[in-house]
Amino acid sequence: MRTRTGNNKEFKVYVIPAWKWKEFIAFELIAGTAFYLLCRKTAHSELFGIAANIAGPQMLKYLMAAYRLDAKNVPQPPPS
Repeated sequence: MRTRTGNNKEFKVYVIPAWKWKEFIAFELIAGTAFYLLCRKTAHSELFGIAANIAGPQMLKYLMAAYRLDAKNVPQPPPS
């Protein structure tokens, strides 16, 4: 027996900025593939390539986040 809870027709819309998509494509797809191929060829190990595919983009994300925070803290000259 179905209850009448289906009458509520609300839905949520999530807006994702374009820079998030670009960041995902750059880090996860391109950098992940590059790390995988480079480490697989270097170590001659499929498992090491998979681990590099997972860890490499995460490392780049943290590095870029630290760079962004550092760029915000650069002292600016006083307005003239």
